[in-house]
Amino acid sequence: MSLRLSICVFYLLLSSAAMPAQDSSANAKQQAKDLADKARGEGSDRAKQVQDYCAAAQLQPKEKKYVDACNSYREGLINDDQAWLASAIALYKSHDLDKAESTAKLVTSYDQKLSGQARFLLDLIKNERLLNQVKAAWAKGDFNTVLSSAQAITSADSKAAATVFVNNVAQYNGYIDQAEKLAQTNPQGAIAQLTLAQNLNPNGPGNPAGRIAELQKAMQTKSAPPPPAPTPKPVVDSAAEIARKVAKLMNDARDAEKQGKLPDALNDYAMVLKLQPGNKDAQSNSDRIGQAIRSDPAAARNELATAIRTFYISQFDQAESALRDYLKSAQTAQNSGAAYFYLGAALLEESMLTTPRAQWQGPSEEAYTAFKQARKASYNPVRKYVSPVLLKVWDSTTQ
Repeated sequence: MSLRLSICVFYLLLSSAAMPAQDSSANAKQQAKDLADKARGEGSDRAKQVQDYCAAAQLQPKEKKYVDACNSYREGLINDDQAWLASAIALYKSHDLDKAESTAKLVTSYDQKLSGQARFLLDLIKNERLLNQVKAAWAKGDFNTVLSSAQAITSADSKAAATVFVNNVAQYNGYIDQAEKLAQTNPQGAIAQLTLAQNLNPNGPGNPAGRIAELQKAMQTKSAPPPPAPTPKPVVDSAAEIARKVAKLMNDARDAEKQGKLPDALNDYAMVLKLQPGNKDAQSNSDRIGQAIRSDPAAARNELATAIRTFYISQFDQAESALRDYLKSAQTAQNSGAAYFYLGAALLEESMLTTPRAQWQGPSEEAYTAFKQARKASYNPVRKYVSPVLLKVWDSTTQ
C-alpha cells in the first residue's frame, strides 16, 4: 500500500512539472503569431514591421516562415534605405535641395549607420539653404538677414563661405560710417568712401548713390571763393640769422641721430639745405642717413606698413607715392609682392574715383602690371580684407 502511494505521488509531481513548460511553449507560439499578424499591418512603418517579424522569429526560431519573413523584409528595407540615401546624395550634389531633403527623409531609422548618414545629409542641406539665404540677402542689400542666417550655420564649410559676406557687411558699414564722419569736413573724402561702399554692393543700405549726389551738389552750389589775399612779401633773414638757425638745426640733427631718430635727423638736415643749399656737412650727412634708412629692414617694413595704412584710409595718391618709393630699392623691398599688390590696388581705386562711372574703361595697364608683379613674387592677399571689385581684377591676372 505504501509502495502504490509513493508511485502515485511520483506521477503527480512529474505531470505538474511538465505543465509549465508546455504552457510557456504555447505562450511563445501565440506571442510569435501575434507579432507576425501585427507586422502584416505595419507597412507604413517598415522599420517597425521588420522589428516585429524578427521578434517573432526569435520567439519561434524553428518556425521557417517567421525566420524567412524577418530576413526578407530586413534585407529589402536595408536595400531600399541604401538606394534612398544614394539618390539623396546625388540630388544634393546637383543642388536640388528640396528633392534631396524629401528623399533623405525616406531613409528609415532601422539601420543606425544609414540613418546617421541621412541625418548628416539633412544637416548639410539645412546649412546650404542658410548659405543660399545669406547670398540672396547680400545681393538684395538685406544685411540683417545676412548676419542672422550666417549665425545659424553650423557646418564648417558653409560657415567659412558665409563669413566672406559677413566681412563684406562689416567693410560696407565701415565705408558708410567713415563717410558720415567726413561729410562736413571733407566731402570729397566722404564721396570716396561712399563710392567704395557702392562698388562693394550697389544695393546696400544707406543710399550711397543718393548721398554722393547730395555731396556733389553741395560742393557745386557753394559760393565762389573770395579773391585770394595778396601774397605777402617773403621775409628775408639776415646772414647772421641764417647762420644761427643752421647751427641750431645741425645740433638738433646730431642729437636726433645719437638717439636713433634717423628720420628726424634727416628732416633737420633737409631744412639746413633749404637755408644753405651748399652746406656740404648737411648734404653728406643727409646722404649717409638716407642710405642707412634704406638699408634698414625694420625701417623698410615700417615704410610699407605706413603705405598700406594710407591705402585703407582712401588716400590713394599718397599710398601710390609711398609704395613707389618703397619699391625703388631692391635691398629694402623684401616684401615686394605686397607692395606691388597695393600699388595696383591704389592705381585701380584712384582711377575709379576720378573717372565718371559711365566713362570708366577698366584698370590701367600699369595696375595690371603691378598685380602681375605681385603674382610673380608669389603674393596672395587676404581675400576677406579686399573688396570684390579688386578681387575680380586680381583674379583676372596671371603670372
